[in-house]
Amino acid sequence: MPYVATRHNPLIVHILTGVFGLIALIILLYLGFVLLEANPANPLVNFFGDLANWFSWLFRDMFTGIEDPKVRAVVNYGIAALVYLAIGGIISGIGRRHSAG
Repeated sequence: MPYVATRHNPLIVHILTGVFGLIALIILLYLGFVLLEANPANPLVNFFGDLANWFSWLFRDMFTGIEDPKVRAVVNYGIAALVYLAIGGIISGIGRRHSAG
């Protein structure tokens, strides 16, 4: 029987990729709330803000010299979301490489 390489990842790779994608989605959702000037006292906005701050703790004050708070939020939280998406992509690529071989 000939060897056929597939692109199926193990379940743990799917789970980890999904978790990192969900984290990026939470950060981007909060960033949308910031850009649309949602009420910070709203419980839903507050909840997503707490989650986004917790997940992006390393990035949220990376660039403090930007005067406009919206632009500062886009840069800092956007970098955090991109990092989480990149980590998920790397995990998916490693899983695909190891499951095929």
